[in-house]
Amino acid sequence: MALSHVSVLSVILCALALVLHSDPAEAQADLALDCCLTVSHKVIPKQVLLTYRKQFRVDGCPRDAVVFMTRKALRLCAPPAAEEEWVKDTVKFLDTRLKKCKEIKFHGKRCQGLRDLSF
Repeated sequence: MALSHVSVLSVILCALALVLHSDPAEAQADLALDCCLTVSHKVIPKQVLLTYRKQFRVDGCPRDAVVFMTRKALRLCAPPAAEEEWVKDTVKFLDTRLKKCKEIKFHGKRCQGLRDLSF
C-alpha cells in the first residue's frame, strides 16, 4: 500500500514539475498578435474610415500605433495620436461619429458598418 502512495506522489510531483517548467513566453508565443510593424505618416481621408484601435508595446507589439479600419476592412497603421495632429483629429472624429450612431441606435448610412462591430 505504501508503494502505491509513492507512485501516486511521484506522478503528481512530475506533473507539477512539468507545469512549473513551462515558459510563460512560450505559452504567449502561441497567441498570434496582429501588430503594425511600420506606420504611415500620410493623412487618411476620414470618409473611408470605419473605426480604429490603439496598439501598444506593452501588449507585445514592436511599436505604439493607431490601427484604422476602412469600410472595405483594410487595416491602416498610423503613428500614435500624440505624434501626429491628423491622427488625433481623426480619432476624435471617429469617436464622435460612434457616439452619435449609438444615440440613434445605428440607423443611417454612416452608421451601417459600425452596427456589426462589437463595442
